[in-house]
Amino acid sequence: MKLCNAVFYICILWCTVTIAQNDSINRLEKVSLWSKITNASIVGGKEIKISDEKKQRNSSSLTDVLRYNSPVVFRDYGNGGVSTAVFRGTSATNTQVMWNGISINAVGNGQTDFNAIAAFASDEITVISGGNSVEYGSGAIGGVIRLDNKLLFNHTEKGEFYSSYGSFNTFTNYFKYAISLDKIAVKIALNHNKSDNDYIYVDDRYKDENGNDIKNINGNYHNLGGTLSLGYKFSSKNKLYFYSNFFNGERLFSAGLPNPKRGTEKFVDKNYRNLLKWEFNTNGYYHTLKAAYLEQEYNYYLYKTFSNYLYGKSKQTLTNYSINKQFSRYLKVFAELGYDYLQGENSDISQKNRKSFYQKLHLVSQPVNGLKTSLSFRNEQNSFYKLPFVYALGTDYELLPGFRIKANYSTNFRQPTNNELFWPQVGNLDLLPETSKQYDIGLAYKNKQIELVVNYFNIDLKNKILWIPVGDGNLWRPENIDDVLNNGIESFLSFQYKFNGVLFSNVLNYSYINAIDQQTTNRIPFVPKHSFNNNFSAAYKYLTLYYQQLYQSKVYTNLIQLDYYSLEALSVSNIGAEIKVLAKKNRLVKLGVKVNNVFNNVYYFTNLRPMPGRNYSVNINYKF
Repeated sequence: MKLCNAVFYICILWCTVTIAQNDSINRLEKVSLWSKITNASIVGGKEIKISDEKKQRNSSSLTDVLRYNSPVVFRDYGNGGVSTAVFRGTSATNTQVMWNGISINAVGNGQTDFNAIAAFASDEITVISGGNSVEYGSGAIGGVIRLDNKLLFNHTEKGEFYSSYGSFNTFTNYFKYAISLDKIAVKIALNHNKSDNDYIYVDDRYKDENGNDIKNINGNYHNLGGTLSLGYKFSSKNKLYFYSNFFNGERLFSAGLPNPKRGTEKFVDKNYRNLLKWEFNTNGYYHTLKAAYLEQEYNYYLYKTFSNYLYGKSKQTLTNYSINKQFSRYLKVFAELGYDYLQGENSDISQKNRKSFYQKLHLVSQPVNGLKTSLSFRNEQNSFYKLPFVYALGTDYELLPGFRIKANYSTNFRQPTNNELFWPQVGNLDLLPETSKQYDIGLAYKNKQIELVVNYFNIDLKNKILWIPVGDGNLWRPENIDDVLNNGIESFLSFQYKFNGVLFSNVLNYSYINAIDQQTTNRIPFVPKHSFNNNFSAAYKYLTLYYQQLYQSKVYTNLIQLDYYSLEALSVSNIGAEIKVLAKKNRLVKLGVKVNNVFNNVYYFTNLRPMPGRNYSVNINYKF
């Protein structure tokens, strides 16, 4: 490790000196730092950007946006309940979620609840597949989901209002307004969601004591969120940004089958995020300085009518500085230093303070036309335990016009969470970080009508942390117990074709995942071998019709693969229509209607918590 540290610091020093020596020779136009960072971190990788149109067609939650438009699989505890990600067959703690470059995974359990994030809170949603701990730190093993806000100084004024009403008294409302002048940019966004969520369970195997259909009682939810983005341009080379976001939500948790009326639980989320960012350019060096403060809090009520509750909260303060330089067509360099101070506590664990300091370096080279390569390093010191030195290699080569081959290799890690370390009686201070070695090999083809990406991936995960029973089985304790091997194929297909004035579009994601516990040779729970989503649309003049399909194969819900507790394969189809009733240069009004689960299929994402049957919604979208 000492040798790795020495090599790392020497590399940073060498790159800084080399850049300085070449500065007087190379003068390049400014490219946005965000683009440079992204390009440096995903050479040889795969990413999907989700459009506003896709968000509006699955507006009820971020879970549905990602479920129908990305390769990520989700485990929901009923509609509107806690929702966690399964990315490339890894656990929820192995998916890193970033808000404007800052991790928002919970301190206590290391996970993100995607039903506690508004679908419209971010301007841009990017899904990055594969390991990326070099760029994003702990937990970026299965993949990364980026939620970013963007500001432009382009003399425009835009606004948008979206409102939807549907079955179960479900409301989704969203408003965004942005104004940009020569030196000032402002963007405000508000979102509100509400639902009684009292759908009928369409699984005919279950009825109440009188033989009647069962409703999802005690499942209603409502939440309110907002985002403020401010920017000031001192000059073309000197810009200051401020981003702020809040989310307040309240959910009741149904008891599920066989008797949801027994449900008494309530859960309250409160999240606040603030980021100050300064970008400036000096003689071809692109600098970014960030300072952020985040708070997360939850209150859990076992009985919704009582005032007593359990809580968890965290406060995070971080700063980082990065420098970005391209000093020839052959080499780009990005280096970053960061400090993170995190305080976390809950009803069972007293306040724990964690400090970390990291350094990372990206080298991106284009030695010949059509070939791009990258070499990246990350070193991190943590006040709790020793973290591994990680690195990544990537390449992207254009074999023929439009046809590329991509590959990358990376080492990654996931540090133990506060719950795993400090939970009373069973917390384990001897836990080691999870580590992985993984690689991707992919082929990509793109022309004006078609884009096709096929990736083979392999994840060799060591020191997997699992909670296992101890003693008489009444207590569970986290241990580094398993090695897990995940491999499979992840594919993406998009095409557009115009025929007789009708524009046909289709976007498809398919994944084959083989996730195996190396000790038992059994499949990992809640990982479907096959998963598939498809979005097809046909647009003619002012009318658009679309069809969505989701398929997931059978999954086991425990490590011993008991069929009795498995979830059968599911297939869900949605249809919708949108019509432009006003389409002028600066104004657009669209009306929409959607039928979810059009075939009224029974499906589950977790045991005893069926999802809604056929349901309907109407919406209006006004842009000005």
